[in-house]
Amino acid sequence: MAKVLITGAGGYIGVNTAKLFLEAGYTVVALDNFSQGFKQPLELLAQTYGQDKLLIYSEDLTVDGGAATLDKEKDIDGILHFAALLDVGESMHAPEKYFTNNVIGTQKLIHSAIKNNIGRFIFSSSCTVYGEVENPPVDETAPLQRHASAYGATKKICEELLQWYDQLGKMKYVSLRYFNVCGASDDGMLGDAKRDTFGLMQNAIKGALGQRPFDFNYQKVSTPDGSPVRDYINVVDLADAHVKAYEYLVKNNKSDVFNLGTGTGSSVLEVVNEIKRVMGVDFPVTDSAERRIGEVAKIFANYSKAKSLLGWEPKRSLEQSIKTLAQFYKDHPQGWDH
Repeated sequence: MAKVLITGAGGYIGVNTAKLFLEAGYTVVALDNFSQGFKQPLELLAQTYGQDKLLIYSEDLTVDGGAATLDKEKDIDGILHFAALLDVGESMHAPEKYFTNNVIGTQKLIHSAIKNNIGRFIFSSSCTVYGEVENPPVDETAPLQRHASAYGATKKICEELLQWYDQLGKMKYVSLRYFNVCGASDDGMLGDAKRDTFGLMQNAIKGALGQRPFDFNYQKVSTPDGSPVRDYINVVDLADAHVKAYEYLVKNNKSDVFNLGTGTGSSVLEVVNEIKRVMGVDFPVTDSAERRIGEVAKIFANYSKAKSLLGWEPKRSLEQSIKTLAQFYKDHPQGWDH
């Protein structure tokens, strides 16, 4: 099987995707600067699948685009690019940090890939590229609006970079637009280990387990219960889409873009109440005066294109996502050690 480079491999989505590529027989070169990601889950995967199948490197893409790693690993077939800063709210307070890391890091990685004759690229994009959507579900033909956040703007710019390199005949890519990622691996081993996570389900489950207070800090919006509506997609289903997208790219040698969601919108309050039901705990919810900015009111996916062309569709329910992530936090209340 081929060898792939996964950037941001120590992160929540990256490590789950690495696991599925290893299961499919690929050799994985795992690259992370470990500022947000963790080496420990990658080391566990290396113990399971073999250190010759999972090769771990530490490098900052904003410095030289992974050139040092690519100098050592000469036979890489393609790249899956997850490495990015993710916090929508933070991006509104520190946009320069996000444009430097997400855009310049991606540009330098693309340059290194082309220099090393790597012509396949899977990009971790986001539904934030759509901005405010009037009538969800949204499909890939929807115009990309002015973004509600600097984070969303960085994703759109990176997609445009890839479009240009495709147009110039330098690279073929698939851009995957994620909706809200949740859950953990089916065995509960690989979850979102960030200690200061901003994810709704992550923080609410920690609240249910008594690991931290759950603070409701979402903006009041014009939805039936006044809380934002999102599409919550399980991380393993999301990772599976990356395997299928990579196979699609190898087979068709054609650039494309796909939504990855469930097609169902759930409000923040609905998700909190579902967590209370599944876990059998009525935990306190505080209502912060400080609201997250850069949020849209309502968005969820039309994923019919991914179903038709990739043969992909989500399989895991919101309840399954709650149960697996709760298991991860029970086993790792402080996250990973390193």
